[in-house]
Amino acid sequence: MNWLRNFMMGRYGPDALSLFLIVVSLICTLTSSLFGGVLVLILISYILWFWVIFRLLSRNIAARQKENETFLQMVGWLRDHTTGIRGWFRTQSNRFRDRKTHKYFRCPTCHQMVRVPKNKGKVRIICPKCKNEFIRQTGKSPAQKAREEQARADKAAQKAAKKADKASKK
Repeated sequence: MNWLRNFMMGRYGPDALSLFLIVVSLICTLTSSLFGGVLVLILISYILWFWVIFRLLSRNIAARQKENETFLQMVGWLRDHTTGIRGWFRTQSNRFRDRKTHKYFRCPTCHQMVRVPKNKGKVRIICPKCKNEFIRQTGKSPAQKAREEQARADKAAQKAAKKADKASKK
């Protein structure tokens, strides 16, 4: 491995732009293989690989650093200008993760999203943003479910008793 260290001495080596180019090249290669070897994608993939190798082995370190800095600035700009979209996806991911244990409601006044535990019956919700108070149904509580089950059982028992009375009268 000493020969590789000696060979790379004075050369630029890997950075964030090179990693990005490798990933894009792999995606082009995989996409091309899925769609029957599209020549354009194969050529793009090869060009990207040659560019990565050129950057890795380049001795013009200042120019490669400038390219990488420009790339990182573009990535930063994209991050700054897509916060709303990324936030929406994060919210949807959280809602999906919590779908079995929590319900989400919007405050009728300020439209703030509020997360409430499921199956607590009717709950009084106080908005953390505007302190507005509103009531929502979060599903049936265990006590409500038990009462309904008991009512169903009583109704079935009454029905069976009526049937038995009719049969005994005949």
